[in-house]
Amino acid sequence: MTTTITIANPILHGMHPDPSWIWDDDLRQIVLVTSTFELVPGLPIYVSRDMAHWKHVSDAIDEELARRLLIPFVDDSGGVYAPTLRRIRGKYVIACTIARINGRKAIAEGCSQAELDAAQAAEGNFVLESDSIDGPWRGPFWIEGAEGIDPDIFEDGDGNVYWTQTRPAVNPQWEGQTEVWTQRINPETWTFVDDGLPAGSGKTVIWRGYGVEAVWAEAPHLYRVGDYVYLMTAEGGTSFEHSEMAMRIYAPHGLLRAFEAYEREVSELGECIPQVRDGERCYLGTAIRAFHADKKNPILTHRHLGLSEPLQCVGHADLLLHPELGWWLVCLGVRETRGKHDGELLSYLGRESFVAPVSWEHNPADWKLDGNGASYTHEGDPGWPVTCAGLGRLADEITVTTEDDGIAIEPRVKSSLAGDVEPALVDVADGSTNDVVVRDERDVSYRRIAKLPTLMPIPMSGSLVIRQNSTHYAVFSMHGTDVRYETVNGDDSQAGSVAALRADGTRPAVLFDDNRLLVIVAEGLDPADSSAFVSRGQVLLSIDARFLSTEWAGGFVGCMAGFMA
Repeated sequence: MTTTITIANPILHGMHPDPSWIWDDDLRQIVLVTSTFELVPGLPIYVSRDMAHWKHVSDAIDEELARRLLIPFVDDSGGVYAPTLRRIRGKYVIACTIARINGRKAIAEGCSQAELDAAQAAEGNFVLESDSIDGPWRGPFWIEGAEGIDPDIFEDGDGNVYWTQTRPAVNPQWEGQTEVWTQRINPETWTFVDDGLPAGSGKTVIWRGYGVEAVWAEAPHLYRVGDYVYLMTAEGGTSFEHSEMAMRIYAPHGLLRAFEAYEREVSELGECIPQVRDGERCYLGTAIRAFHADKKNPILTHRHLGLSEPLQCVGHADLLLHPELGWWLVCLGVRETRGKHDGELLSYLGRESFVAPVSWEHNPADWKLDGNGASYTHEGDPGWPVTCAGLGRLADEITVTTEDDGIAIEPRVKSSLAGDVEPALVDVADGSTNDVVVRDERDVSYRRIAKLPTLMPIPMSGSLVIRQNSTHYAVFSMHGTDVRYETVNGDDSQAGSVAALRADGTRPAVLFDDNRLLVIVAEGLDPADSSAFVSRGQVLLSIDARFLSTEWAGGFVGCMAGFMA
């Protein structure tokens, strides 16, 4: 029997950054979560069996939990950063960070000093846990002593559980250098465990980036594959230099035993384990290091494709082994819109989630080129991960054909990934129950803008709000037969009106496309027929929309369309 599925990238449209996933043996499906920054509800959970069809089943953060996480008090592009989803001792666990908490605002609006102190002692790092992906989720369990962002939670085969994340390098060699550290943690109490190793009992720095002047080595994930524990990190920042790196350590008897073996090896060489701070050790020695890098790094990036490539900023990946479809990764990417000037790329949708097949390969010859035939490998050595083998980049579409004798995976790149022809329709006044709010600002309910072009009817009562952040947005509303508009671009705001309503009552709409906000009316046509409305409509007003891009507004989020009553 032959079955064929086609997976189209991105798998989740609109602002769905920092994806993390697992294969759930109990549910027999993939479970995926993404970060949501200051949005409530937050940490949406999606499920799929085949990666082609996804269903939103729940949100880990509801309004009550958002209050306990201090989300109402975060600044723009703060809030929930980079979750890691795992099964730990039978529980669903999400490790995450709350960033940019405005302490003064929190105290002024009723947050207790004890709540704020607990969050700050953990640098915003916390765990949520649940017995079901439907919730309820318990927590937050603040991780006292954690430092940095992008926490990972990893349970090794020997039962030890490790907390791993990135922080600014304690003794940086250059601006932007970070370091990845790890420490065992007790998953019952969510407190750190002292390792009792000779070189120190606290945090262990295991990575500082693959290359010289590498910046923002972050989003670490640990995996056991065969006799090795692999470390994957994103590098270069979540922008045009974004990339994904792979490293590994030989650990057939567990990561802790591998660390012990590394310390013995360093001692036998007559070297000392560098001390980062009191009780903290560094496994990046001058002669040897614990984790060794894939010499073909990066294993995934689009930074080499140039600015003619519409899909940029690729990285922040998480691996998964599907029992039928094999190894895959999920990552973020940004679909850019070309600007007016050469080399100008603008992001309106934010970071979206993409998938790619992964194979494991060994080099056919040793890198030392000794000329002794194929390089030696042992049974427990899976080699190194290769993304989209033969393509070397993310695919637009992936066809997976399953037959009795195996699986065939065919990734393809279309001529262009950016710019859909038919406008998407987003009617913010249609009463949808899937809307989100920003922090606890309940006067406007939003939904993600998932593609461009998008057509948004202007409500006959209330307002259409197109938001990038609190200082970059546009508002459109009906006043009699006129459309009134206001744009806010940082400290600059513009307002005006244009006659729009036709005698037949046809509603005007805003088309977001090609770096413009166009107020359009098409007499006798309903905006619900978006293609006809746009093709036959009259443009009444054209506004330069570049101020709504991430490149102009700053931050990490994408545009949303909202309804303000």
